[in-house]
Amino acid sequence: MKQFLKFFSVALFICCFSLLTWNSPIYADTEEKNVDVLAPSKAMAVMEGNTYQLLYGSAENMKLPMASTTKITTCIVAIENAKDLNEMVKINDHAVDIEGTSIYLKKGEEMPLKDLLLGLMLASGNDASVAIAYHIGGTEENFVRMMNDYVQSIGATNTHYDNPHGLDSDMHYTTAKDLALITSHALQNDIFREIVSTKFATIQGNDEVKARYLKNKNRILFEDEDCIGVKTGFTDNAGRCLVNACDKNGMRIVSVVLNCGPMFEECTRLTNLAIQEYEMVDFIQPYTYVGSVAITSGDKENMNLVTIDGFRLPVKKTEKDLYEVKVDIPTVLNAPVEKNQVVGSISVYYKGESIYTGEVYTIDESKNLDFRYTLDNILQRWYN
Repeated sequence: MKQFLKFFSVALFICCFSLLTWNSPIYADTEEKNVDVLAPSKAMAVMEGNTYQLLYGSAENMKLPMASTTKITTCIVAIENAKDLNEMVKINDHAVDIEGTSIYLKKGEEMPLKDLLLGLMLASGNDASVAIAYHIGGTEENFVRMMNDYVQSIGATNTHYDNPHGLDSDMHYTTAKDLALITSHALQNDIFREIVSTKFATIQGNDEVKARYLKNKNRILFEDEDCIGVKTGFTDNAGRCLVNACDKNGMRIVSVVLNCGPMFEECTRLTNLAIQEYEMVDFIQPYTYVGSVAITSGDKENMNLVTIDGFRLPVKKTEKDLYEVKVDIPTVLNAPVEKNQVVGSISVYYKGESIYTGEVYTIDESKNLDFRYTLDNILQRWYN
C-alpha cells in the first residue's frame, strides 16, 4: 500500500507539473548579444541587413534543413555569374518532371534567364532551379559547388548545399543566422531585390507552351508595404520555413524562421519587435569634420581633420546612453603634412568597451617653411 501511495504521489506530481508547463512559452537565451525572445519556431534569427548585426536569435546556430529558402542562394549565384539576364536558356532534360513544386518546364523549351529566376523565386519552381544550375554551372554538381563557395566567402560557414532547390538531403543544411546573413548579402544586389519583391509576373508562352502566370508565395509582401520579399519553403523534414525582409526607419529587418507553423505571423511579429525596440544610429558620418590641429613651421597655421569612413549600427532605444564616441587627435603637427594623412582615430564605445575604431585624416597639405628643413631636403635630393 505504501509503495502504491508513493507511486501515486510521484505520478500526480508529474501530471501537475506537465499541466503547468504544457502551454508555457518557450524562451531561448541566444548565443549572441540578444534578449530572450518567444520562439515558436525550431530556430530563428533577426538581422539588420545593412550592417549584418544580429538583433535576436533562438537556436540560431543549429544546423537544420531549409527547404526552398535554398533558392535565395541559387538566385544570387545565378545573377552574379550570368553574362546577361536576357540570354535565352534551353531547358535541360534533367529539369523536366522534377519532384516538388514546378513551373512545368517542357523538353526543348527556351526562355530568358530572367523569366526562370522569376519562376524560381515567385513560384518556387524546382525545375527552374535545375535549369538555372545547368545553364550557369554546366552541370548541377558544379553549380552547387559555386553555391557552397559563395556562402563560405561571405562567412556563412555552417551552411552546405547538396542541390539547388532544397529537397531534403543529409548534406543539405543551414542555420537561421547563416540564412539571415546570406539573404542580407543577396539583398545588396539590385536585381535580386527587384525579383524577390515582385508580386506578380508573367512568363510569356508560344504556340506550343502556354503563358505562365506567377504569384509570389510570400503573403507578407501583400500585407506590409515595407516588405521587400524574400522566400518561403516547405518539406516534410524542414517544416514551414520563411525568410522575410522589410525596409523601415532606416533599417532592413531580415527575419528567418525555420520549422515554424505560423511562419508569416512569427516573421511579422519579429519584424515589429525589432522596429519597436531598435533604431539606426549614425555614430560617425562619412567625411565629417572632427576638429583641427595647429601646424608648426608650415605654410598653414592649422589644418582641419575629417573622417572618411562612417559607422552606423542598430541599437536598442533603451541603451542609446550606453554608447560614446571619442576622438583621439594631436594638438600640434609639425610640417610637412600630406593631404589625406592619417593623424588620429575616432572610436565608438559600448559600456566602456571599444566596438569600432576608424582613422582621422587631414584635408590638405602643408609644406615646411623652416630654412634648415628646406636646405636638408635640397641636399638630400642632390645626393640621392
